[in-house]
Amino acid sequence: MQKALAVDGSAFINILAPCHRGWRIKPEESISNLKIAIDTCFWPLFEVEDGKYKVNYKPKEKLPVTDWLKTQGRFAHLFRDENKPIIEEFQREVDRKWEELLEKAG
Repeated sequence: MQKALAVDGSAFINILAPCHRGWRIKPEESISNLKIAIDTCFWPLFEVEDGKYKVNYKPKEKLPVTDWLKTQGRFAHLFRDENKPIIEEFQREVDRKWEELLEKAG
């Protein structure tokens, strides 16, 4: 945030903020839930400055996206057998975007 405020001109900050009611999580689970989003690479921490990408955090062990989805009641329906292809596609997309980000960051 400090870096964005120090920029002479415009800056963009994209923040993942939980909605306890919508996500169906307890308020005290907010931080741990967001950490899982980061460790699954669903919500990677990175910055772009002057067109150059920098990954600020790489998980030591990248978790499957299901670890984040199952923490939230709003995704319970995805864990039915008939929705397994949706979860698999979601994981492929998270993996693809993570690899794309790593490539951009060099």
